[in-house]
Amino acid sequence: MGRRSTAVALLVLPAVGLAALNLAIVASAAARPGPAGLGAPHHYALRQAVAAVVGGALGWVVVRVGIERLLRLAPTLFVLALLVTVAVFVPGVGVRAAGASRWLRLGPLSGSPAPFLIAASGILMAAWSGGPDRARRRFESRAFALALALLAVLVLVAQPDFSAAAVALCVTFAALAGSGVAGRRLAPAVAVLLVGLAVGASRVGYVGGRIHGFLSPESDRRGRGFEVLELARAKANGAAGAAGLGHGAARRHLSSPASDYAFAIVNEELGRPGAWAVVAAWAAIAAGAALATRSAADDGRRRGLAAACTAAMLTPAALHIAVCRGWTPIVGVTMPFLSYDPALLAASGGEVGILVAIALAAPAPPSPPAITPNGSVA
Repeated sequence: MGRRSTAVALLVLPAVGLAALNLAIVASAAARPGPAGLGAPHHYALRQAVAAVVGGALGWVVVRVGIERLLRLAPTLFVLALLVTVAVFVPGVGVRAAGASRWLRLGPLSGSPAPFLIAASGILMAAWSGGPDRARRRFESRAFALALALLAVLVLVAQPDFSAAAVALCVTFAALAGSGVAGRRLAPAVAVLLVGLAVGASRVGYVGGRIHGFLSPESDRRGRGFEVLELARAKANGAAGAAGLGHGAARRHLSSPASDYAFAIVNEELGRPGAWAVVAAWAAIAAGAALATRSAADDGRRRGLAAACTAAMLTPAALHIAVCRGWTPIVGVTMPFLSYDPALLAASGGEVGILVAIALAAPAPPSPPAITPNGSVA
């Protein structure tokens, strides 16, 4: 098997396996109805299955369209994603719940547009950061792309959706790093922005409650500490042995078992083998992404795009695992493919398609020669 075929297999097969596992988690709630999110298993399983089909179709379209066309469409994709995300603030279209405006409802369709804005920000950053040797329009600059990406982060903060904002920052800087910007220049900026985001989030009431519940769960059993303790019990139960799919206690007590805490459900109901299988699936996806990036070694835009798509999937996956293992406060982040989150599943399918397209793409065409101000060829 060649490198390209290996990359495709490492990207597609684990993603399909994780999505199938989530469908099993949601559908297995039929015997033990639980809280909202698992109380109507057939309805939610159908929505997730449809999202899986849409994500697969989106990935296929990306492969057929090709990377060069996708990069040319970057500004249009970003503007559309930004407008749809801003629409969450429109009365009658946006859904406000628990003090946040993060969701859209258009007839039978509902969901968060944040995953698409995050992906579009990474595509735009990569398209306009591929090196100074490519001919561009005057406005197509790295600085302008960075300003637009930071605008997207501010929109997510305004919702507020701090976990999505943090992922968007990571994706933006991953695209810059992949495009060739030196890490020593990026690291201080990333650190400052993430710290600033964390400080700003801590001033919001519900975030402060999550931090207090994490630091002192025993004294906050009726608040956020309750879920911290439930996650600890699920972790201990998984270490003792698998409870069996659909028979775990955590899914009956946690607020969003199939979405925000899917990894904890896997750990309790399938035991350590199931948990390690999920980790191995993500390790395989990371390896496939690395192989795809190697295929784009001579093109800064493709490298940046591969890095952005990789960060868009691996960052929330890592945060999700950290929350479910009790390593960080609860941040309300879903894991691509494994969690119930139709919008994220569809967007992640497109990101896998981008990485597959990069792995399969022919070498990038040579850059046009740069023209100096006096008209000579550099």
